[in-house]
Amino acid sequence: MQDESAAQSKQAYLAKQVSLADRESGEANTQVAEQTGKPKASVRRRILRTSALLAVLYAIICVGMVVMETRLLFPGAYFDTSVLMDPNRFAVDHPTPGVVETITYPAVDGSDLQSRLLIREDAEDVILFLHGNGIHADEMDGWTRRLSDSWNATVLTAEYRGFQRDEFTPTETSTIEDAVSAIDALSETTGTPVPNIIVYGRSLGGGVACGLVSALHERGDSIEALLLDRTFDSAASVGADRFFFLPVRWLMTNQYDSVQALQDYEGVLVQIHGTPDRIVPRKNGRTLHDAVSLKHKEWIELPNMFHNDRLPTKTLDEAGQKLKLLRTKAFDKLDGTATDDASATAE
Repeated sequence: MQDESAAQSKQAYLAKQVSLADRESGEANTQVAEQTGKPKASVRRRILRTSALLAVLYAIICVGMVVMETRLLFPGAYFDTSVLMDPNRFAVDHPTPGVVETITYPAVDGSDLQSRLLIREDAEDVILFLHGNGIHADEMDGWTRRLSDSWNATVLTAEYRGFQRDEFTPTETSTIEDAVSAIDALSETTGTPVPNIIVYGRSLGGGVACGLVSALHERGDSIEALLLDRTFDSAASVGADRFFFLPVRWLMTNQYDSVQALQDYEGVLVQIHGTPDRIVPRKNGRTLHDAVSLKHKEWIELPNMFHNDRLPTKTLDEAGQKLKLLRTKAFDKLDGTATDDASATAE
């Protein structure tokens, strides 16, 4: 009996020891799990929180870009005078006497558009000039005179709704509509058929000029000669390169697709661009030039001209001569001798 009792006590003691060992093992495993599990869970939560915050910030930036698009694209519409460039850079070299005056004509919505017109006696040509996004037409009288002197032409520097101290918010559609109103008013004022008016667009004004070409085509009209000065293939393309981290092509409503706008153009084209231009990079201008299927076109590149630099008078003279020669070559069908002479000179 004593042996049996001793055996039972020993067995009970061993069972107790096993139980204590199991409990300690379990507690140890729990501690290990807690020590390894908590940091992992904490890191995951931080990653999720950071990702969510970045997503919210990215969405806010996208919304901000949409809200601010018109201010970014049409800054001149939000200032009484230019803050981006010095209008004095358009000053004439040796001006020919003449008065640059305001001409008023209706926009499509019935409001008044006030542009600047210089009528030149014995002018060889009539030019519609469409300015860029950071200046106003009435700040460009010096340029209007320069262009008139260089090309011996009557010049209308057109204005857009929103740029003449009104409460209008400009858009791609409205600026193109205003260009159509301007060319019609210029045609009526000078008695010049719309196709014979030369259209000159600079920077964003070049995008407007391309839109004008498309709008005229839609109504069965056309122009013969187009000059684009520091103009892009599309505003969306320029924006997408600059803000590469944003879906600009999807967000942007005013895309100014110049390549698409000129797909049916059958006139002549001269383009001017500066190699170091950072605002509208050279590649965007060259892409437009290469994409347009025209028999008569010319590319003029200046190695030292930035986007807001003064266009040299020599280049302005050269561009006018090239454009007129190309137009003569393409459209002067009545006098074969004149066409042949123009071709020889162009070559």
